[in-house]
Amino acid sequence: MSARKRILAADDDATALNALRQTLVQRGYEVVAVPSGDEAIMQAAEADFDLFILDINMPGLSGIEVCQKLRESAKTRDKPVIFLTARGTVSDMVKGKQAGSDLYLVKPVLANRLLSMVGMFLSSEVPLAKKRRE
Repeated sequence: MSARKRILAADDDATALNALRQTLVQRGYEVVAVPSGDEAIMQAAEADFDLFILDINMPGLSGIEVCQKLRESAKTRDKPVIFLTARGTVSDMVKGKQAGSDLYLVKPVLANRLLSMVGMFLSSEVPLAKKRRE
């Protein structure tokens, strides 16, 4: 891996956010962890990230709203977005897809599964940007 991949993780559950951050850092990723959708948008505007992991239920902007804003920005529109949330209804999953997410995972998720999905998005031979344009 050349430069460490940067991941922005947003979840209002401090315990879940810390566990997610630790899992990703142990795998060698640089992680910025924030407790709200509003802070996720501020961080995305200020720094470059390779991937976003969002909870749906957060104070201020929801994960759905954050994902929509990420898709509207030229800087982040082609970056992978993974929802990691306790909301597991089909309706929630459809909303996540409509907002522009690349993957929707329902908590609890095994760390190995999450890491393999993150690794897939960050080391893909075919960039998501190209896939979206096709």
